[in-house]
Amino acid sequence: MKYIFSFFVVLCVNAANMDSFLNALAKVESSNNPKAINKKENALGIYQIRPAYYKDSNVGGKHTDVYNPVIAKKVVLAYFNRYEPKAVLNNDFETLARLHNAGPNHRKNKSSTNNYWSKIKKNL
Repeated sequence: MKYIFSFFVVLCVNAANMDSFLNALAKVESSNNPKAINKKENALGIYQIRPAYYKDSNVGGKHTDVYNPVIAKKVVLAYFNRYEPKAVLNNDFETLARLHNAGPNHRKNKSSTNNYWSKIKKNL
């Protein structure tokens, strides 16, 4: 019973930490505006999700569903878990921010996401 309780506490702490990270992400990406649109990149919603990102998440539906913050969160978490599951488990928000900003090849040119990571850090 003690181990089950410990596991539950860890999950709760991780979820709370992830929520603060997602709040920072939303603030940087859209100023918390679920109806935000970047026409140049066709990025939509609170997390400014592009069509390829949405497709990579393997969440059903259509890209415009990300105007709903609940769906947008589901897409972001699925994307993170697909490409950086260890970073999700370890609350490695730097890796997740860089992934969100530059995609699955974010490690090839880490310096290109330095400014973005700095913005996220300021909002954590």
